[in-house]
Amino acid sequence: MGNASLLENAYYKWLKKDLIFSDIENDYISISSPFVDTNFDNINLYAKFIDKNKIEVSDFGYTIFNLEEAGIRLNKRSKVAWRIYDTAITDFGITREGDSLLIRTSLEKFPLAKSRLLQAIMRINDIVYLSKGNVKEAFNDIVESFLIKENILFTPNVEIPNANGASSHFDFSIPSRSGKEKLIKTSARPNDPNYAKVFNYDVNATAPSRNAKFIYVLNNVTHKASVNQDIIGTALNGLDPKIAQVAEFSDIKMKNTLLVNS
Repeated sequence: MGNASLLENAYYKWLKKDLIFSDIENDYISISSPFVDTNFDNINLYAKFIDKNKIEVSDFGYTIFNLEEAGIRLNKRSKVAWRIYDTAITDFGITREGDSLLIRTSLEKFPLAKSRLLQAIMRINDIVYLSKGNVKEAFNDIVESFLIKENILFTPNVEIPNANGASSHFDFSIPSRSGKEKLIKTSARPNDPNYAKVFNYDVNATAPSRNAKFIYVLNNVTHKASVNQDIIGTALNGLDPKIAQVAEFSDIKMKNTLLVNS
């Protein structure tokens, strides 16, 4: 077995260990993830077979409930909150029925659906953080505006299939003359371990099949607190520094070559 296969197997073993599947009532399966919500509880998903080859994966309405508990009502009058919510729903292919966020998919594509729903929930949970800081613009919009201003060619919302049937999502892809693209994942909440874990997972899953440099961009512009070094350690744990790095957005604004040079 080659080194790439050893690394890939270790990654999937680690990811599987952090997911707990349990049978509950009404033929649903509870899936406890290692990620936490706005109340610092583990994010749970709920899966049910519609037939032998089709599955529904849902959050049972907890994401919207937690927003409302925090005093946030999703409507188009709340422009930043609505844009974050609407973009997450669109980018990750989520259906909303009542207050439940869900995906219906084939058994074969269940890992992809689970990954998409988890990442959509985390993105929507950003709304609570942004509302507390009275932030007027979503962080991804700030980064995108910067790239446009600096005439940096990019593709937003890149989804890369993985060998296990899931996929990795990156907020931006930036090409380079050398052929080694930059794959960017952002975090509006720089000290949130959720995004650091996802970045680490996605680099491990994508690096064996993609000629890329992976950059985790932290929001230290609208979020003024210093970045916790433990978060950087989580994001880069076990990764080759030649292919992965963490960058604060203030540094990128001062030196945009962090994104355009090989």
